[in-house]
Amino acid sequence: MSSSVQQRTRSVFPPMERRVRQVWQVLHIVASVGWLGTILVALSLSVAGMLTDDFDRVNSLYTAMQVVASTFFLPGSALMLVSGVLLGLGTKWGLFKWWWVGVKFAIGLALFVAGSLNLRFAVYDAADAAAGLKPLAPGVELSLFGMLSVIATLCVFSALLSVLKPWGRINWRRPAGAPSVRREQIQEPTS
Repeated sequence: MSSSVQQRTRSVFPPMERRVRQVWQVLHIVASVGWLGTILVALSLSVAGMLTDDFDRVNSLYTAMQVVASTFFLPGSALMLVSGVLLGLGTKWGLFKWWWVGVKFAIGLALFVAGSLNLRFAVYDAADAAAGLKPLAPGVELSLFGMLSVIATLCVFSALLSVLKPWGRINWRRPAGAPSVRREQIQEPTS
């Protein structure tokens, strides 16, 4: 490999030492699994709340979901995103060198925004409505169930990407849709 090609493919950030990388990997895995567990707990509480007619039970379920959301949504999604970004920047995979890493970054960013902002406030609204503090708008329970289901699916998909590592490397050298040209096809200028 020529030195110019090596310079282009070399990371801006120095690679992590083995032990540091392992610590961040464990942190990332624990944060991701914890985040998925938190979402599944909230999802199960949501389903139980949708299936009961007992006002006190609904109130208890949505109050429990609010405690889970206020305690774990923001720190879990933030730790998952930060540890993933640091691993992307400090390992051979890079943050935007491989398609699977880029897609995981996009999913992580979406989960952070959805989980820490939109979903958390939707849980708060549902808990307030279940407590009788404000009326429950039609479709809120189903909307909450849908959001939690999509987030859980994205978490599982992200885990699959980590294991399968599909799609190969991102080609930044030619525009998308441009035909690939082999070195043999390029005619040398005659002088």
